[in-house]
Amino acid sequence: MKTVVICGYGLAGKIFHGALIKSVQGFEVIGILTGDNDRTAQAKADFPQALVSNNFEELLDLSPDLIVVAGANITHVPQAKAAISRGINVVVDKPIAVDATAVAELGRLAAAQGVTVLPFQNRRWDSDYLTLKTAVTSGVIGTPHRFESRLERFRLLPKGGWRDLSDPEALGGVLYDFAPHIVDQAIDLMGPVVSVDAHARTVRETPVSDDDLIILLQHESGGISYLVGSLAVGLPEPRFTLAGTRGALRIKALDTQEDHLKLGEIPGPNWGVEPAESTIEIWASDAGGELSYSTAGFEVGNWPEYYREVLEFLEDFTAPTVTLDQAIATMRVMDAARSSAQSGDNVRLIPPASHQLA
Repeated sequence: MKTVVICGYGLAGKIFHGALIKSVQGFEVIGILTGDNDRTAQAKADFPQALVSNNFEELLDLSPDLIVVAGANITHVPQAKAAISRGINVVVDKPIAVDATAVAELGRLAAAQGVTVLPFQNRRWDSDYLTLKTAVTSGVIGTPHRFESRLERFRLLPKGGWRDLSDPEALGGVLYDFAPHIVDQAIDLMGPVVSVDAHARTVRETPVSDDDLIILLQHESGGISYLVGSLAVGLPEPRFTLAGTRGALRIKALDTQEDHLKLGEIPGPNWGVEPAESTIEIWASDAGGELSYSTAGFEVGNWPEYYREVLEFLEDFTAPTVTLDQAIATMRVMDAARSSAQSGDNVRLIPPASHQLA
């Protein structure tokens, strides 16, 4: 049994990490960090045997096998460093740090202590994204050359939490909230990134952090990714559109795992199975170039797989799907996007930002 301390018990700590950890046999949550009265009560109800405390040092003294850093973005680096200094492995929610240099520094500190920093990228196991990847692997549309990915919502009034703060030190806004997901998926699907153009702005009337983001990636393959993250779109476009040399794919429906977790469900049998109306649309050409249209059902979403892989790593050092090197590559693209949005210039990445080790 591997012991876990969860730092933060808000949306991320409770809804994502807590529920997913609970669903994987082999973990025991022994501590939860929170100072909020309501969250303290909820944490004690969810994990009666755990020590719930607002004293981080007291929780570090429990010497867990794993610490999950899932509080406000500004807590990620200091809490991860404290855990690493105690020789404890760490899962860090996105964004891990303010930039790629800071993420890499955490990796060096962890290596010196003989432990590992694991980035939380649950959306590699979204039902919609798994469906897209399966279709691409089948070769039905040939070689992908243009990828369009959108995470769009309409939130007229900001919620007022730290994510909406315009102070750069808060690490709020859609660049830090949505880009880690959509950039990670783009690199995973389309390969290394060689240049970035981006626009990040605030369009809602209330002065908040950036709430509308467009990133254009040029890939080493010659392919292009067009990525959108927004809290100000009342008519969302399809989640994914992918053009290939022999056809195209489109997905309108969204993965529903987050919705089920917010309802208090714990992953179990039939988890991640999407409604029958959730389909991928396929346009595929024959040898003469004539297009035919078809649909296929969604793959099963599988967010719990992230923590199954974490458990395997802790038990026998099996390499997980998502690594810190990949998180550094993703953050390099985000750094370039932030620079491009500020300057209006195209930013080239030398060497390319890649999820594959050189």
